[in-house]
Amino acid sequence: MVGKRRSLGLYLPMDVLILATTSAVWSIGGSMANPFQSIFFKAIGTPIFYISVLAALSSIAAAVANVVGGYIADTWGRKRLIVVFGFVAAANQLIYMFLGSHWQLLFIPVLIGSLSGMYSPALNAMLNDSMEQKLRPIGFASYTIISSIPSIFSPYIGGILAQDFGAAAGIRLAFFIAGILGLLAISVRATKLVETYPAKTGKRPGVRKFVREVIHKNVDALRMSSNTTKNLLLYTMMSSIATGLSTVYVSIYLIDVLRINPVQYGLLTGLSAAATIFLLIPAVRIIRKAGLKKAAIISALFSPVSMLVFVSANGMNDLVAWSVTGGVSGAMLSPTIQSLQGNTTPREQRGRIMGMFAIIPLLVTVPAQIASGYLYANVSHEATFAFAIPFYIIAVLILWRVRYYEDGFMPQPRVVKA
Repeated sequence: MVGKRRSLGLYLPMDVLILATTSAVWSIGGSMANPFQSIFFKAIGTPIFYISVLAALSSIAAAVANVVGGYIADTWGRKRLIVVFGFVAAANQLIYMFLGSHWQLLFIPVLIGSLSGMYSPALNAMLNDSMEQKLRPIGFASYTIISSIPSIFSPYIGGILAQDFGAAAGIRLAFFIAGILGLLAISVRATKLVETYPAKTGKRPGVRKFVREVIHKNVDALRMSSNTTKNLLLYTMMSSIATGLSTVYVSIYLIDVLRINPVQYGLLTGLSAAATIFLLIPAVRIIRKAGLKKAAIISALFSPVSMLVFVSANGMNDLVAWSVTGGVSGAMLSPTIQSLQGNTTPREQRGRIMGMFAIIPLLVTVPAQIASGYLYANVSHEATFAFAIPFYIIAVLILWRVRYYEDGFMPQPRVVKA
């Protein structure tokens, strides 16, 4: 049941408010550690190319998790999945404390962390379930504002930890803080969240039948989805290829090649988050006037521009421009794309389709991440990021093709005859 909760121009139904505030608590530690993950891997001795292999391994595991998670979210309900695997994800961050310099064991927390993301389709489905269709842009903007507040200052703290204690010890401490705060946040979710899609009754299938049903139901949901949904999936694929090429080595490139220190990198990360947060409400007003589709296209255009600025950066002024353009893109892109996904997806298929919006991009990201490792180690550092720009441009062109009715009409999925 969708409830309304408005304050300061925000739209926060109760479950959305709970998810947003607990995400914010968890993010205090996560935003200290996550921007520096590649730097941490390198600091404990991980070979440069193997960092991209770990990223690809993470994407494969996350794809599998989202296939299963999407099915469970539409069968067993949202809350149980969010709570159980949220605890796994939070506890997994504590593993980094005990790795020492054994980089060969990094695959353990990387795999567990990705598989625990099984709750992501359920979380996205619960957010959509809890919002009225026409209020989803402001709803997702409100969720992002609350949940992202720590990302303004936490990367700076992470940079201080890395600079004062060393990248290995400092970021290991950040992961520990993230784990403790994550366990606290999930405990609150376990007691406060209200189920938005109750579990279906009936006998639970055995393992073999469960696997068959997972595959069949996900394929069936994809086949029955509208052409609008398929184009949005294609857009997400292209932008994910670009992201896979451009994100793995950003922190290493900035610190090792452009010679900025960890604190400066933390400030840049926080600046981007601040730009996103402060522009979200104005962005929603633009979305209302321009419509979801036009707003999505405008915001998507900032991605290739931001990457072009990054590739040609020659000092902190250029990097500040890169950080701000990335923040502007995030301010409009997140609420528009998430609203488009929710508005074009029937409620009874929402968990599986939200899973697809994660699964398919993750699978295409794998070769992109491997390619980024090869390019960074063997061709040139700048080529790693420059190769992403054409894919960002293709993604914008695909968004242009999306057919979406701004009056709130949701294109119905095509009926597939048995």
